[in-house]
Amino acid sequence: MDINAKRKLRTAFMNWLFETTGGSQDELGRPAGFKVPDGWAGEPPTEADIRDVVRYLEGEYLIKAHWTMGGLPSVQLTHEGIREMEQAHSAPTERTEHFVPLVNITNIQGSVIGSQLQQGSPGSSQTGHFEINQRESAEAFVAAARKLLVHEAMDQDTRSEAEADLAMMSHELEKPAPRWPILKTIGATVRDSLAKAAGTAAAVELLQIPWP
Repeated sequence: MDINAKRKLRTAFMNWLFETTGGSQDELGRPAGFKVPDGWAGEPPTEADIRDVVRYLEGEYLIKAHWTMGGLPSVQLTHEGIREMEQAHSAPTERTEHFVPLVNITNIQGSVIGSQLQQGSPGSSQTGHFEINQRESAEAFVAAARKLLVHEAMDQDTRSEAEADLAMMSHELEKPAPRWPILKTIGATVRDSLAKAAGTAAAVELLQIPWP
């Protein structure tokens, strides 16, 4: 991966973390849930590429990483990271100290990753219907995941972690405006860990739900 690709990947990852956490220092992001934006040019990044991104951003004091044995760490924004991403969002066509212009990492002209439809734009009238459907799917996902927790093959560590994540998801779904990027990231982690622990045959109900 050349230097320009690395800079774009760092920008895409940091923007994903900013939107996933709602720009909060208190929220955790799980890099396993990161996906490059639509229209990404070149090969998709490997886990080693993401690890390098995390180490770089941590070295620049833009994020705080919680390293464990194996796998990618959970990460949090720092004050400096939030400040620079707010600067990037305020002027998405301009570079910041560490990041390329946000318009360079998306295939939608003048937009940034995760931005919502503008009022009056095509499709904006369907936003409410979309959110209702998404809420119903997320609630069905939580219910199916909780059923799977009692499966005989489920180990205690996976069960405990999933229970905590599902409690967090339920709390978020009670809000009038849930933070969907956070819910989807947690949901993907729960789905993958439960399916791995119980097996895909046992997790078929959960895996058939078209969410997250």
